[in-house]
Amino acid sequence: MFIFETPFMRVSLLLFLFVFTISAGNAQDQTFTKGMVTQTEVSNDTLSLPYSIYLPVNYTGQEPSKVLFVFDPDGEGVRAARLFTAATEPDDFVIVSNNFPLPQALDSLDANANKAILMMRDVFLKIPIKQNDIYLTGLRSGARVASALSYVVTNASRLLLVDDMYFANRFSRRAGRNLVMGLVGRSSPNYYQMSDYFYLLNTFSRDNELYAYENTGEWPDAVLLRVMVNRLKHINDERLNREQSDSAYAVDYSKDLEALKSIIDSREYLTGYDLIQDAKSDYRGYVDLDPIRDLQRSVRRSDAYKQARRNDRSGNIEEQLLLEDIDYFLDEDFAMANFENLGYWDERIRQFEAASKNSSKPKEQQVAKRILGFIDYKIEDFLFLNTQRLIPQRIFVNVLNTILHPEEPKSYLDIISLSAQDQDYNTAFFYLEELLKQGYEDYESLYEIPNTELLKIKPTYNELIKSYLGKAKF
Repeated sequence: MFIFETPFMRVSLLLFLFVFTISAGNAQDQTFTKGMVTQTEVSNDTLSLPYSIYLPVNYTGQEPSKVLFVFDPDGEGVRAARLFTAATEPDDFVIVSNNFPLPQALDSLDANANKAILMMRDVFLKIPIKQNDIYLTGLRSGARVASALSYVVTNASRLLLVDDMYFANRFSRRAGRNLVMGLVGRSSPNYYQMSDYFYLLNTFSRDNELYAYENTGEWPDAVLLRVMVNRLKHINDERLNREQSDSAYAVDYSKDLEALKSIIDSREYLTGYDLIQDAKSDYRGYVDLDPIRDLQRSVRRSDAYKQARRNDRSGNIEEQLLLEDIDYFLDEDFAMANFENLGYWDERIRQFEAASKNSSKPKEQQVAKRILGFIDYKIEDFLFLNTQRLIPQRIFVNVLNTILHPEEPKSYLDIISLSAQDQDYNTAFFYLEELLKQGYEDYESLYEIPNTELLKIKPTYNELIKSYLGKAKF
């Protein structure tokens, strides 16, 4: 998520510099089937990681290749590799994707990133790679991995981030050198965070752009991915002052034009129109722009586009004011540990949850999903950055998290630990019972909660556990 740092970010730079130095000098002959997605794996002393790799039909292994690393959150590497194969053909990208899952939890970023490094190292040892043509893309937790790796992986500075990202202030200098394209679902819980992130990135370079798409939380269609990858590739070539043949641009232009028409046909009017404008700039001076100008005019004159534009603009001011209010009052209540306002937040969260399920009002549904995601982000951010002291504030924020995520046990367990430290045993007993009411059955863990040495021997604590789980230790 936005503005987080992890131990991985502090230790992996030297590791990867070592890895990349080795791999750049030891590229091996390819052992995979050209023109097909092949499953393979890499192992070390502690784990074995499966991944998928696609080599283009014209791959020879004699010359360095462009490589696109695709990080799929669910580890469906074969499907993800095939999706990007369809999005990049007939280009000569080597495509690599993980067949191991990347857990969504924030504290999983270290492990996810180090697994990704192991996979990348294996590819660098086997495939000769163009150092200025290493591309990274990812969806959700995969996007966090991709963006995190861009700060420590030599030359991996071309990113396509889908529905999430990782950014830390201490890496702003490296982020300023990256070329970043983003796609965020219009109903994504990360909508506001990604908007803020790309506002910052756009101050580094106007090439960094964020676009919205409909299928929130899923990989976009291959046609949309094709246009995004081509934009990355063309801007990268311009930055490197690297000339491409007219025929190569003509092939890309033909494919992009076809893809843009398909995007418009799928009713992505606003995103399609924005991409038409940007593609027109990318191809200016290389091809005849009349066909794309004709497409732009036809979209701009269509009633569907005009209505989509009106719908997008309506309510924007109200949404921004609502977001500012939520942000301000959350910060205030976090700082003051204002337990008296928990009833207010409970009611507001219920209202947003109801609106997020009401498909008869799509605009309100969209905004509600965004706001719920923003509240979740604020809670996660506070708890991640404040792990010591501030016991009342941390209890308050954890209680708010139980309202937002009543089925997740971590905040209940943290409240019990924090309340025990504060000698507020009644609060600890209350949230122990609330946790047990949710169906929590990990008996042993209830006696291993940190800082509960005195709490766990009290009769009330043990009676509650026995009444729900049938046994107690004390």
